[in-house]
Amino acid sequence: MNATPKRDSVYDEYFAAQRDDEFSMIDLGPGALTHAHLVEQVFLVPTDYIRRLGTNSTMTWEMMMAAAWEALTPMARHGVGPALGAQTLAALGGNPQRAAANPRRHVRLILTALDGFRGRNLPRHEGRGYVELGRALVGFRRIPDAMTAYQRGRALLEDVGDDHGLRAAHARLAALMSRLGLYEQALLHAEAGQRVGERLTSEPGGQLPVGHAHFTEFLHDQRVRALTRIGFVDEAEAALGAWRREGGHLGNSFDLLAATAELRIRQERITEGLDAYMRAIDARFAHLDTVTLPGRTHYLENSVTLFGRAVGSALHIGRPDLAVGVLAAMATRRPVRPDDAPPPVAADALRNIDAQVSELARRATGAAVARDHAKLFDHNDRARALLETRDTLLHETGRSERPGRTTVEELAFTIPRAVGPGELALAYGRDDLGKVIVFAVHDGTVRHLPLDLSADEAAELTALAHDECVRRTGTDSVHRLGEAVLEPVADLLETASRVYVTAHGVLEDFPFHAAPFRGRPLVVSAEVRALPSLAPLGSNGGRRGPLAGGSSKAVVAAVRQPRYELLPELPALRAEAAAVRAAFPHTTGLYDDQATAGATLGALGTADVLHIAGHAAFEPAQPNMARILLADRPLFAFEIACAPRAPRLVNLSGCRTGAERRSLGGEGEGLAAAFLAAGTETVVAPLWPVRDDAALAFNEALYGELAAPGVGLAQATRRAQLAVMADPRFAHPGLWGAFTVLGSL
Repeated sequence: MNATPKRDSVYDEYFAAQRDDEFSMIDLGPGALTHAHLVEQVFLVPTDYIRRLGTNSTMTWEMMMAAAWEALTPMARHGVGPALGAQTLAALGGNPQRAAANPRRHVRLILTALDGFRGRNLPRHEGRGYVELGRALVGFRRIPDAMTAYQRGRALLEDVGDDHGLRAAHARLAALMSRLGLYEQALLHAEAGQRVGERLTSEPGGQLPVGHAHFTEFLHDQRVRALTRIGFVDEAEAALGAWRREGGHLGNSFDLLAATAELRIRQERITEGLDAYMRAIDARFAHLDTVTLPGRTHYLENSVTLFGRAVGSALHIGRPDLAVGVLAAMATRRPVRPDDAPPPVAADALRNIDAQVSELARRATGAAVARDHAKLFDHNDRARALLETRDTLLHETGRSERPGRTTVEELAFTIPRAVGPGELALAYGRDDLGKVIVFAVHDGTVRHLPLDLSADEAAELTALAHDECVRRTGTDSVHRLGEAVLEPVADLLETASRVYVTAHGVLEDFPFHAAPFRGRPLVVSAEVRALPSLAPLGSNGGRRGPLAGGSSKAVVAAVRQPRYELLPELPALRAEAAAVRAAFPHTTGLYDDQATAGATLGALGTADVLHIAGHAAFEPAQPNMARILLADRPLFAFEIACAPRAPRLVNLSGCRTGAERRSLGGEGEGLAAAFLAAGTETVVAPLWPVRDDAALAFNEALYGELAAPGVGLAQATRRAQLAVMADPRFAHPGLWGAFTVLGSL
C-alpha cells in the first residue's frame, strides 16, 4: 500500500496534481482486471482510514470496499476525471449491496464515471462503465434504458477485445432477458457468454483468473433456467450435468441447487424439488449471520422467489411444517448470546471504530439539529459502512466459528415442539396468488389456513388501522382487519393463553394484541407476543429467567425538553422514574442535564434495565440516524448498535421509538433494532406517538407488575395493557395498544 501510482494508470494524472498523502493505494495486481467492475488494478482509500484501523489490523475485501467508497467524496472535490470514474466502478461494483441501496444515487454516480472516461480513448473503461450503468438502471426500473446500456457496453468491449468484460455483459443481458420473460434471448446470451469463457485462458501456474468461477457458475445457471422455462427439460437436464462436471467443488452451491429444484418441479418431481430447495436455502444461509446487514438483505431480496416456491412445494406435498421451517430460515441473524464477547485480537481495531463512531455522531448531531436531510442521508450511509467494518472485524476474528446455522429441516422439527401447552404461534405471509395465508403452530402440529384477504387489501387496511390509531379517529379498520386475520384460527385461539405472532411482508405494523376476538381485544384472553420471525422459537437461544427486582440494576435517563429542539415539555418523566425505582430499588437516575449521551451509553455497560424517557426521532430513509434526544445531543441508533454490551430490558418511552425499517427476514434498523443488535433481550416501545398521560399510566402499571415476584415481562406487559385499556381516558387502541414488546422470548 502506497501513494505511488502504477505506470500507465489513469491515476497518474490525478496524483500529478495532488501533493499530499490524503490517499493510499491498494494494488490488487494484474489479475484484478478479470473483475468486471474493476478497470484498474489499483484503487484509492483514505490514508486516515488506514491509520484509524491500526497497524496490526487486517483489511478484508468488505473493509477495502468500504474504504474505496469513503474515498469518493474527497476525490470528487478535485473534479471529474478518469481516476474518479475508475474509483466509482471499484466502489460500486465491489459492494453491490451499497450500490443497490439507493438506485438514483447509483445511476448518478455511474453517469459521472462515464463523463470521466468519454473522449479520453478509454474504450474498455467506458464499456465496463456502461455495463455498470445497465445494472444501475435495472435497479432504477428503467429496463429499456438498461438494455441499451448493456448493448452499448457489449459493443465497446467486443471491439477492444476485453473478454472478461464482454462475458460479464452477456451475463447481465441474459439475466435481464430472463427477468423480462424472454427466455430464448436469455439462452442466446448465456451461450454467447459461455463461448467467450472458453476463449479465456488460465493465469500462469494453472490458476483460474479472479472472478472466472463466479461468471462460469452464473452463465450455467442462466442457461439451465432458460431451457427449463422454455420447456426443453431434456436439454436442461443435459446442461445441468455439464454444469456439475465443470463446477467440480461447486456441486453443492446455492445456484446449482436452486436451478436443480426448479427443473425438478417442472418435471413434476415435487419431493425431489423440495429437497433441492431446502438444501439450496441451507447452502446460502448457513453462515449468513456472519455477513453484514446489507449483504443479508441483498441475499434475501434475490431469494424471494426461491422461498415462495419452496413454501409452495412443501404445501403441495402436505408438509406445512417444512413450509414453516422455510419461513423461519428467512431470519438472517441468530439472537446474540450472553457469552458473545468481542475477541481480544480485534480489540485495537474496534477501539478505532469506536473513535470513528464518536466523530460521526458529532457530525450527525450538527446535521440533525440543522435538519439537513441530505447530510443525514450521507451520514446514514457512513454509519452503515462503519457497522459493516465492525461486523467484519468481529466475524473474521472468531465469532463465525460458532456452531453452524440451524437447517430448514431442523427448524421444521424444533418449532412445533417449542410451542408448549396453551401456546399458539401464528405466522402470516402471502402465497403465489397474492392471498394472505397463516401458518398455525399448536400442540406439536402445523396447520396451513388461507385467508379471504389479498395482500394488497391487507396492506391497505394495515395503513388505515395505523392511521386510526395515530389519529384516534375510530376503530373500523382495526376491527375489520382483526376479524379477517383471527377468525380462521378462532378455534385455536379459544384455548390459547399465549400467542406468538410474526408477519412476513404484510401486517408487520398491525397491533395484533388490540385486534378484536369474540368482541374483545385479543390481549384480554391471551398474552400476545410480536416476534420478527419464528426462528427464535426454533433456537430457544434467548430464554432466560425473569428480572429480579431486588438484585437487578436499573438506570433511568429522562429529558423533559432538549435545549437544541423546539419541542413540548414532557412533565411526567419524574413519575415514570419513580415507577422504575419502585420495581428496582437499585436504580440510578439521570435527569435532564445529567442525561447526556455519554452517560446513557455508559449505562449500557452496567445496567440490567434501562428506561429512557423523552423525545425521539425516526426517518425511514435513514434508519441508522434514528435518535433519542438527550440533554447535550441526540444518541443515534448506530452508536447503540456498536455498544459492546446492552441491558437485558430496554424500555423506550418516547414517540415512535418502536418504528423501524425491516428486511424480509424480520431484521430491522432503528432504535429498537439497534439495542437488539447490541445484545438486549427485550425492548418495550410504542409503535406510534402516544400521549404523555397514557405513557405514564402504562409504565406505572408495567413496573408495578414487574415488582411482583416471579412475574415475567410478557405477563407484566399484558397486565399493563389491560389496566390502561380499562381506564376510560385511554380506551382507544391508539393509546393503550401502541405499546409493544420486541426481541427474544
